[in-house]
This record gives sequence, C-alpha cells and structure tokens, in this order.
Amino acid sequence: METPSVDRASWIARFFGGADHASLPAEDLADLAAELREDCYPAGTPLFRVGEAPTRVHIILSGAVELSCVLKGRQIVLQILRSGDVVGDVPLFLRMTEPCDAVALQDSRILSIDSLTLHRLLERRPRLAWRWMLSVSTRLADTQARLVELLAGGLEAQIALVLVRQAEHGVVHLRQSVLAELVGGRRPSVNRILKGLEAQGLLQLRYGQIEILDEAGLAAVAGLNGQRSRPKQASGSRHL
Repeated sequence: METPSVDRASWIARFFGGADHASLPAEDLADLAAELREDCYPAGTPLFRVGEAPTRVHIILSGAVELSCVLKGRQIVLQILRSGDVVGDVPLFLRMTEPCDAVALQDSRILSIDSLTLHRLLERRPRLAWRWMLSVSTRLADTQARLVELLAGGLEAQIALVLVRQAEHGVVHLRQSVLAELVGGRRPSVNRILKGLEAQGLLQLRYGQIEILDEAGLAAVAGLNGQRSRPKQASGSRHL
C-alpha cells in the first residue's frame, strides 16, 4: 500500500509535472512531498489573516479557499482558489505580511510547508526552485489577464466571465453574495443579471450554486468570442 508521501508525490506530479515545461525529477517531487503537512479546514476557518507574517505556504488539495480584503470598509473577494492552487509564497519570498485574508470557502484539505523548510528545499533543489519561479510568474500573468478581462466588459460580461472560469463540471459553487464581491457589483444588480441569463437559457440558478446550461453562449456573453472556458490545468502552467 502506498504511503501518504508517495500519494502526495503522485498528486503533485499530476498537477505540477507539466508538459509545457520540463517535468520535475522524481527525487525533487519526493523531497517536496515528504515535507508537506496535510490539514483539514472546515468551511469558515482561516488559513491566515491580513497583516500576519507568513509562516507557511499552502497548496489546495481539495475544496476551495477565498482570498479577500477590506477596502474602504467594504469586503472585497479577490480570488477563489481550488485544487492545485498555491498561496502564501509571494509574501514569504518578498518578506512582507499577508496582504489578504485566506478563508476556507468549503471544507478543504490543505497541504502546507513551513517557510524555513521551503527555503532550504529550494536551495538544494534548483530545478524545483526554477519550477516554483515559473509558478509565481504564471500566476502573476494570469492575474493580469483576469484584470484585463474584467475591466474590458460591463457587469454582465464580468459575471459571465467569472462563471465560465469558476465552473467545475458545469456547476459553479458560489453564493450570489460572493459572486457580487468578485465582480465588484451590488447584489441586486448581480441577481438581476443572473435572472436575465437564466431567462436566456444559459444557466439555472440553484441554492448556493449555479448550473451552466450553455457554456458557449455564456462565453460569448463574456466576450470570449465563442471559446469554451479555459480548462483546469493539471499540467502545471498555472502552478508549480
């Protein structure tokens, strides 16, 4: 029977090995996996809070984590992280405090590594350090692309874009209040637009989730020129 560290190495290889860049050597994966700690975070439990000194880097194994901050007295959702996403490394590398709150949106399983161990690991594993640099760079590029996409359209296009990007197997597990925070809109306006999209047969509203009925049509509303949603990338182009 496989040990937990072997299971983790296999999972990391699927997400982080990558076909777009050179795969990580097995010994690098095993070394990283051996240092990862797994914790369960019930929904509503914080991984860290804004202003705290970073002590661990987190990799989402399952579930979802919400990144948010308070701006001018208003809670703003910055991003929803899901399986394979990494958080906490940039503040660690830059020696700055955490810029936002990270809270489990659903019951989540999180892998993490403490800061000192990660530094030592990257020092002795240069290919892993290179891969991690690619991860940070790609996440930054994705964030910039997301900002451009959100700023390019009106509220309806922004909502459609978030739904396309967040859908998993045709379902978006987001409350309307969270969706409103993600696009910076008021909940009544977001609810009105969602009902309009539902009337067009593009989606169906359910309690706590939204079912996508016409992904291509929703992508067109988002201004994606009829493209299908960008797939969840298990190749590591967003991650390690």
